[in-house]
Amino acid sequence: MKENLPEDFDSLFVKKRSGLKIFALIFCISLLIIAGLYAYLSIGAVRDRMQLAKTQAEGSVVDPSLIGLMKDKAWVESRVKMATYDSVGLSIDLEQHIIQLELKGVVVMKSNIKEYSTSGFFKRMDGNVYFSMFGTPLTIKSYVSTIDRNRFKVIQAPKTKTAAEIKAEEDAPYVAAKPVPKDSLPKENVFWTVKLDRAIDLNIQGIDSISESQSKYKLGKGFEFERDLNNILKSFHHILKFEKPTYTPEILISIPENDAKAILRALPSNASVTIRI
Repeated sequence: MKENLPEDFDSLFVKKRSGLKIFALIFCISLLIIAGLYAYLSIGAVRDRMQLAKTQAEGSVVDPSLIGLMKDKAWVESRVKMATYDSVGLSIDLEQHIIQLELKGVVVMKSNIKEYSTSGFFKRMDGNVYFSMFGTPLTIKSYVSTIDRNRFKVIQAPKTKTAAEIKAEEDAPYVAAKPVPKDSLPKENVFWTVKLDRAIDLNIQGIDSISESQSKYKLGKGFEFERDLNNILKSFHHILKFEKPTYTPEILISIPENDAKAILRALPSNASVTIRI
């Protein structure tokens, strides 16, 4: 019996190793199936989104050589329409790398776009779809940002002298406190997203250099990572149900931080936006 022990031990080790190989093989196959299903359903979602845009667009087939003229026409007509509104609007010209605030057709603030990226959806649009999408101003439906849009706090003044004295006593410790040096304050990561009424996400990030933009995206940290992770989780939630995920084309624009703050805080809640891609 003792002489057979080494053989038994070796056979058990071989079985354990083969079991690990089978598990690894099954795991890899499962990942490939999930990845393939994700790609298939995601591509289908993009196609459905494009088909919906074509259905909503009206007009005959436009010669591809005229797409440039269609873009210019959409840009001009959209800005003219926005100039009739009484509130501040945002115009974005990706061809000229300019983003600006406008009021009644007058430019009140202009900033240069350092870099930008757009979803492939916009590159596949024909003339009719493009004009339907950008021929009139878009409307902002909601905001999500890493900084407060309203920097001001509304405080009700005391109505009596006694109430004013009590308020002064309560605020005394804060007034006497030593102010925090400006250099020691944490730097804000300026990033904000607006959802437009034609199912487009517009993302604005504030950067002062391209290298700073690349270093801001840290794995597991920051607004951008949490936002992308939530989008991935939502997509997988649909895929596990064998449903096509919701596809929303996006535009990402990088501008100086101070300009990103100023534009965010200047725009009204339902501001109009004109875009030329």
